[in-house]
Amino acid sequence: MHLNTVYITVGTTQFDALISTASSEPALKALQKLKCTKLVIQHGNSQPLADDEIQLIRKNYGIQIEQYKFRPNIEDVKSADLIIGHAGAGTCMDILNNHKPGLIVINDTLMDNHQLELAKQLAAEDYLYYCKVTDLDAQLATLDFTALKPYETNPENLSKFVSAINQLMSH
Repeated sequence: MHLNTVYITVGTTQFDALISTASSEPALKALQKLKCTKLVIQHGNSQPLADDEIQLIRKNYGIQIEQYKFRPNIEDVKSADLIIGHAGAGTCMDILNNHKPGLIVINDTLMDNHQLELAKQLAAEDYLYYCKVTDLDAQLATLDFTALKPYETNPENLSKFVSAINQLMSH
């Protein structure tokens, strides 16, 4: 499988663990095996990678790095071959609406972790995968992103999906 461009997004949150794990040696080796040549990182309020880290990644793994705090468009979603992101509803909908394979990483440091319920439901319907940040590298190395179903946007599906999420969150 060739995932030339991988987009990592944390939205507006601070999720340093996702950025540091995605740029760690095990995750970079897994991305390299997936033929990733470019990693675009939207770091939000997380700590960006240092210039020397970017240079090492380029040298050791042949992966170009582009990073930024925020951008007002979703061009990176549209051009990515894989999206790795936090489980915010906006990120999940961007993945689904743009028919992209996605790996959602749960931020289990949040107090009310509604992200887990959302990710579980989407994974149960085979729209994306999810994991904890500690499992990111292993998931990148083993998952078959071609097995995911494309999300078909229509009012009936959206209504069913929102109802299922609301039921999960009310328990």
